Amino acid sequence: MKLDKDFFGFYIFAFILPLPLPLIVSSLAAAILIINGLVLFKKPISVDFLSLAFFLFFSSDLLSSFFSGRSFFDNTIVNDVKIICAVLPLIVFNIKLKFKLKTLQYSILKVFTFGVLCYIIYCIFYYFYFIYTHPRYTVQIDNYLFWAIENNFPGTYHRTYIGSYIVLSSVFVLNQYIKGRNIQDKIGFGFIFLLELCAIFFLGSKLTMGLFLVINTLLLLKYYRILILPLFLSIGLGFFLVKEWIFKSLTKSYFDRTVFFNKSLEIIEDNLLFGIGEKNILNYTVVINEVKTVLIPHNSFLKELLSNGLLGLIILFCLLGYLIFIAFKSGNLIFQYFLILVLGLCLIEDFLYMQRGLFFFVFFTVFFINTGNRKNLI
Repeated sequence: MKLDKDFFGFYIFAFILPLPLPLIVSSLAAAILIINGLVLFKKPISVDFLSLAFFLFFSSDLLSSFFSGRSFFDNTIVNDVKIICAVLPLIVFNIKLKFKLKTLQYSILKVFTFGVLCYIIYCIFYYFYFIYTHPRYTVQIDNYLFWAIENNFPGTYHRTYIGSYIVLSSVFVLNQYIKGRNIQDKIGFGFIFLLELCAIFFLGSKLTMGLFLVINTLLLLKYYRILILPLFLSIGLGFFLVKEWIFKSLTKSYFDRTVFFNKSLEIIEDNLLFGIGEKNILNYTVVINEVKTVLIPHNSFLKELLSNGLLGLIILFCLLGYLIFIAFKSGNLIFQYFLILVLGLCLIEDFLYMQRGLFFFVFFTVFFINTGNRKNLI
C-alpha cells in the first residue's frame, strides 16, 4: 500500500484516533491534520453547505446564549473539542489537490483499520499479562473481566468508542473481502474480520455489538448472502459467551438511562427554546440506587436540547439531515452504514459531545463527502 506524502496528516490522524493513548495525543493528531490541510489550502476560499452547517453546530452555544440573554459564562462559548467542526470541513473542501484526495479512500481506511487492530492486539497481549498476575481469572468470562479491561488496562477507553471504530473498520474489511479477487486478499481480510468479530464482544458496548450484526448483515444481504448464516451463528456464540455480562449490565443501563432521560425532559420542558447552557447541566443531579450523581443525558439530542434548546436541536437536525440526504442520493453504502452507526450511538450516548466520538464523526463525515465518486466510495 503506497501512502501519499502530501496527505500525511490524514494518515496520522486516521491511525492515531483508535489507539489506546491519552486524548491529548488525538488532539495533537487533529492539529497535524489541520496544518496539513492548510498547507494544501487554495484561494479564493469557497464555502459549501457542509462547512456552514458544521460552523453553525460549533456556534450553537454562542447563539443560544445571545438569543436567550443568558450569561455567556453559562455556556462553553469556545469549546476546544468542537473547534474541529469549524475548521476541518472548510479546509478539506478547499484543498487544491482534491483530485488526489479522491484516490486515497482505500489507503486512509486501511490505515484506520490498522490502528483498530493495534488496539485489539494490545488488549490481547495485556490480557495475557493480566491473567498471569490475576490467575484466578485465567479462564473466566464474567463481569469482572469486562470491568478489568475497561479500568485496569492502561490506555483503554470507553467501550462505546472503540466499539464504534471496530464496527466501521469491520464494514470496510468485509467489503474488501467480498470484492477481493485473489485468495491472499480474501484470507487476509477474512482473518481481520473474524478478529474484529471476536473483539467486539470483549471490547465493544452492547449497542455496538448489535450494530456490528445489523450493519454487516445489511452489507451481506446486498452482496454476499451465503455468509449471513455463518455470521449469525458466530455472533450467537459470542452473545452466549458474554451473556452474563450482557444481562447484568443491560438492566442497569436501562434503569440508569430512564432516570437520566426523565430528568432531562423535566428540565427541557421549562427551558425549551434556548436550553439552560452546557455548564449549567452539571448543576443538576439524579439519585440512582440511593447515590446522587451528576446529570448525564446519555443522548446527543437531549444533550443539545438541554444546552441550547430548540435552536441547537434544529441546527443539529439540519446537519444530520443534509448528511443523510447526500449519503442516500449518492448511493454510497459505506457512508450510509457510517451514519446508521453514528445515529444509533447518539440515541443512548452523548456521542457527538465527547472528543473520541466527535473527532470520529467529523473526520469521516468530511472524508466521505469530499472523496470518491458519488456512486461508490470504496
